[in-house]
Amino acid sequence: MKKLVLGALLATSLLSADSFTNSIGMTFVEIPSGSFMMGTATKSTAACPKDDPFTSKNEYQDCVDSRTSSVNKDETPQHKVHVKSFYMQTTEVTQLQWYKVMGNNPAKFKKKKLGYDSRNNPVENVSWYDAKEFVKRLNKMEHTNKYRLPTEKEWEYAARAGSTGKWCFGNSKSKLGQYAWYDNNSRDKTHPVAKKKPNRWGLYDMHGNVCEWVSSCYTKTYNSGCYENYKVLRGGGWINSANYTRSAVRNYYSPDDRYGDSGFRLARTK
Repeated sequence: MKKLVLGALLATSLLSADSFTNSIGMTFVEIPSGSFMMGTATKSTAACPKDDPFTSKNEYQDCVDSRTSSVNKDETPQHKVHVKSFYMQTTEVTQLQWYKVMGNNPAKFKKKKLGYDSRNNPVENVSWYDAKEFVKRLNKMEHTNKYRLPTEKEWEYAARAGSTGKWCFGNSKSKLGQYAWYDNNSRDKTHPVAKKKPNRWGLYDMHGNVCEWVSSCYTKTYNSGCYENYKVLRGGGWINSANYTRSAVRNYYSPDDRYGDSGFRLARTK
């Protein structure tokens, strides 16, 4: 009887041992523990020549720059990371889910602009602080403290779903349209969640649709200090080119910025 009462209080129905849907229709799947290489690898600079003091050039730096110019420096250095098992929401937070918790709908892409009911489109035009307030209220509704924004390493690990390529499906940009809404197919708007293919861990729209706030602050490289006045967004959105929907790409805004390409999804501690 006690278990039934507790379940009613949490209003959470378990779908299986590794997934569940909460009281407002947010579905989560278990992300397994594991390790991965976070970020993007650069070409080896071991063979770069030493600087010649008798020329006006810096031969060493020129060589290094040529081998790293195609990589965003904030994705470097690539490094091994271990992630403990946690739950990740299978979709971005929708406008309906936001409304059930917050009682409003701040999204720019609503019925008047889209021409159809927008309740299953991702909520956007929300700041990092707004997302944190949503987390606070949802935890109170469900009598827990386990809902949260994912960390940056959790997000990339979940997005890759075991892939070492640019995207969850590998390196072929020709396949991106099967998984993502981005500038090439979005028609300058968001789309209902879960209409594209999921990655192998059952997560939809990890590439494109809206950029997703994570809990982490921005760093110029993974070895540099944290800029607390900037928070990281991942995954790219409907406005971005294919390159900016890659698993390793990092974007950042001030935590009080609100844009029509910025939303989020939640993690839940086990």
